[in-house]
Amino acid sequence: MRPNIPLIKEELERRQWSGNKLAMKMGISRMEVSRLLRGQHVGGKKCIGGLIKAFPDIPLDRLFFLG
Repeated sequence: MRPNIPLIKEELERRQWSGNKLAMKMGISRMEVSRLLRGQHVGGKKCIGGLIKAFPDIPLDRLFFLG
């Protein structure tokens, strides 16, 4: 399961969230968010759980590339 980075970036802009705000919502560090958005960090339980927590209104099949 890989995060849909283009969608996440689009949502950040739409919601007017900074990387810091996303990090707070996800419960991870700003550095981890930065790596995630650059595609250098594709997940792990903490990251996946944090994205689900930060974007509960987005279906999993849009938030992640499944498979």
